[in-house]
Amino acid sequence: MSTDTIDLGTLGKRLARVRRAYGERIDLPKLGRTGFASLLGVSAAAYASYEHGAAEPTVAFLVALRNKTQISLDWLLDPNQPGRNRQFR
Repeated sequence: MSTDTIDLGTLGKRLARVRRAYGERIDLPKLGRTGFASLLGVSAAAYASYEHGAAEPTVAFLVALRNKTQISLDWLLDPNQPGRNRQFR
């Protein structure tokens, strides 16, 4: 993974996958951006900007995401990282 830039488009798509998969895992298959943002302690606008690829997420957000979902941050941040997201708690 390049340490210079993050592919925000791929990151946003993967965040959406994480949100949907996590929602299914906790029996909320229609978990929206606002609800997911609330679970992670960020504003809905901030989360939407991450998922749309318009802004780079903060380290605090990534830590909260990792703690809540157990997602691999390597997979999330590196567009060359193959495979699917890990199972969620």
